[in-house]
Amino acid sequence: MNATVGDKAKSAAHTGGSGQIRLVDVTKSFGPTQAVRNVSLTIPHGSYCCMIGPSGCGKTTILRMVAGHETPSSGEIYIGDDMVVGKPPVARGTAMMFQSYALFPHLTILDNVGFYLKMRGVGKVERRNRAFEMLPRVQLDHLKDRMPAQLSGGQQQRVALARALITNPKVLLLDEPLSALDEFLRLQMRGELKSLQAELGITFLHVTHTQPEAIALADMVVVMDNGVIEQAGTAREIFNEPKTPYVARFMGAQNVLTGAVVSRSAETAIIKTAAGGMLEAPAAQVVATQGQAVSVSIRRDLVDVHRSGGSHGDTRNALEGTVEATEYQGNFVKITVRIEGEGQFVANISDRAYFAEPVVPGSRVTVSWKSADMHVLEKVDTGEKGSPYAE
Repeated sequence: MNATVGDKAKSAAHTGGSGQIRLVDVTKSFGPTQAVRNVSLTIPHGSYCCMIGPSGCGKTTILRMVAGHETPSSGEIYIGDDMVVGKPPVARGTAMMFQSYALFPHLTILDNVGFYLKMRGVGKVERRNRAFEMLPRVQLDHLKDRMPAQLSGGQQQRVALARALITNPKVLLLDEPLSALDEFLRLQMRGELKSLQAELGITFLHVTHTQPEAIALADMVVVMDNGVIEQAGTAREIFNEPKTPYVARFMGAQNVLTGAVVSRSAETAIIKTAAGGMLEAPAAQVVATQGQAVSVSIRRDLVDVHRSGGSHGDTRNALEGTVEATEYQGNFVKITVRIEGEGQFVANISDRAYFAEPVVPGSRVTVSWKSADMHVLEKVDTGEKGSPYAE
């Protein structure tokens, strides 16, 4: 966060209280289906929180319950010190920015921005003055008299953002606000959202299914699957220290291997996979005792790939397989290797390293990594293969 504690305190006072969001044992059912299951979570005031997961994981349902557009089947939701379950959206101190923007085509930009004030009974002169004061914040004051159809997608998004912010909310709720934009605009608006949130110091709760978006924006990332929170923490914690195989694959795009502890010393633990691979992990991370199962993850960008047959050091943390595919990504090449008994293993190699020793589908290669780059997961992999979103 760029905003100081003092800035955030001023923001809390300006908006009429704390924007801390607290969910206590919240469940939401739609008929026999539980979309959200016993979720408890605290999002500190002034945080930029991204909630991420595949479609149907429950993240948008949580957003809508915080907004007041859905009612929990059980549990409590607090904004600041106020329990808001049962309160209408207008009484919660929240504002919501929808994926579709929902601009009124027959109103000018100025009147679109002031529309929520009109719904609250604010007079025409005052709401137009306040809308005019808001437009420079989103760099649209020079377009105040245009109609939505005359704006680009990025400009329309900024109108929707200004309209949401004009009520001085404690919490801004964003439902996949960047998904309809092209890549260039998405990156531009990502930066603008982060800067604006730091300037305002209010709580942003942003739902997305895009990992780079969550990592770039959030102080706090909440990873969901099947209606529960798999892990919550800083972006760096989620990316580098996943707790479960699901988070490792979905969020960090990491490789996951599972085996049993066969020996250990003060410094290292040796893990043997079912296919016979020997892994050497930092002993301090391994809670499992000899004979017990343990799963580890290795980031794709920390893996080396060499043609098989040469000498590449210790056989620990080294597996042989066949290249299935290579994908040039500009600054790196994604190499997918099929390892017998282990499945797919992916390495992201810098373009310079790859073209110094290129491999093609069908090549026999050895993938290897350093023991220090291996992370031991808190849960053992039970056969899940990760999400199709984890590219």
